Amino acid sequence: ERTAAVLASTGLTDRRKDRAKGYSGGMQRRLNLACALVHDPQILFLDEPTAGVDPVSRREFWENIHQLSAQGTTVVVTTHYMDEAERCHRLAFIFRGRVLQIGRPDEIVASRGLSVAELVVDDATVAAANELFAGAPEVDEYAHYGNVIRVATRGVDALAWSTAALAAAGIPLHSSRSTRATVEDAFVSMVREDRS
Repeated sequence: ERTAAVLASTGLTDRRKDRAKGYSGGMQRRLNLACALVHDPQILFLDEPTAGVDPVSRREFWENIHQLSAQGTTVVVTTHYMDEAERCHRLAFIFRGRVLQIGRPDEIVASRGLSVAELVVDDATVAAANELFAGAPEVDEYAHYGNVIRVATRGVDALAWSTAALAAAGIPLHSSRSTRATVEDAFVSMVREDRS
C-alpha cells in the first residue's frame, strides 16, 4: 500500500513495471524521491534534486516537495538555483563553507536593503553602460541580459541614480522600471561583499 501511494504521489504509477534504465532524467529524480519516501521519513535531505531536469519536471518535483512539507515532513534541499531557494520556507546561504545568513527568503532579501532597477538600452551602448555601472561605488551589483541591465544599489534609489548616471554619460535609455530584489540579488550581494 505504501509503495503504491508513493508511486502515485510521484507520478510513477503508470511506469512502475518499466526498467529505471529507460527513465528520463526527470523520471529518475522522481524515482529517487519515491525511494526516499517509502519509509515515510520525518525529515528528508535532497542534494540538488532538480539538477539537469527539464522545467516541467522541476515544477512537478517542487509541487511534491511542498506537498510533503504540508503533510509535516521536514525537507532540507541544497540547490544552486535561486528561483528554487525562493520557494523554501527558510534558507541558509552558504559560501566557502561558511553560513552567511539564515532566515525566510523575504527576511534575507529585506536585510540587504537593495533597491533594484531594470534598464533597457541600445545594443550598441550595452558595453558602455556596463562599464559605467562596474566602476560606480553606488552599485552593489549589476547584470545584463541582452540589452536589459539590472542594477542593484544600497543607500540610494536604483532607478533614480541609474537613469541619472546614464543621462550624464550620454547613454540613451529606452525604458526603465523599479523591480523587487530577489533571493538571487541578495545572495550575489552577500558573496561579493564577502569576497571584498
